Amino acid sequence: MSASRLATAVLLLLCSLSQAREVLRFAIDAHNPPFMYVDGQGVAQGLYAQTLRQLGERAGLTLRIEAIPWKRALAYLEQGSHGVAGIYRNEERQRKYLFSKPIYREELVVYARKGHAMAAYSGIASLYGKRVGVLSGWFYSDAFSRALDEKRLLADEAARDAQNVDKLRLGRLDYLIGIRESIAALNQGELEEAGILASNLTYIALPDSPRSRALLLQLNPHIADLPDKARAP
Repeated sequence: MSASRLATAVLLLLCSLSQAREVLRFAIDAHNPPFMYVDGQGVAQGLYAQTLRQLGERAGLTLRIEAIPWKRALAYLEQGSHGVAGIYRNEERQRKYLFSKPIYREELVVYARKGHAMAAYSGIASLYGKRVGVLSGWFYSDAFSRALDEKRLLADEAARDAQNVDKLRLGRLDYLIGIRESIAALNQGELEEAGILASNLTYIALPDSPRSRALLLQLNPHIADLPDKARAP
């Protein structure tokens, strides 16, 4: 075994022993069902909570999963106190954090009010000059971020999808962007799909540190063994 491989093996062993004795903290969004949410007893639920629990069990790790507002989850990741599940990857985040293998794929859909003759979505320019409902702290796509930076559209932020759905119903938005499965549970036939904004892989993100690198070496091998619904296509 080469010296570098031996050093990696020793680091992994030491980190494994340490992590087996401690509780590893992860955060998910409290307001994004069915993917991640908090139930009536304050327990983190949804696809990404389930995914974390399965990975922790298979890797022999003890995880504490907290469902909190998404902006706070991102702040904890920035501070280095928590990992985050269900996050999209972009260039800025790749410079700051470590990412697991993909765990799922989400389709971000542009919605309009049914029967209000809004143009079908055919690219980011379709949203120029429009009021678009988004979730606070979310990254949607590079093109969407550029349009925001250039002030070509008005992003109306909310903490949860239900708030954006209500605003769209009342005519306070021109469009909203949401994950198809999340909006389906809220749509009472008043909204229609105008097009697909993006199809994004989701990941587990960790603070960039040797400890986190060792943790990913423990988690990544088990991602391919997850049930189909908890694995990226």
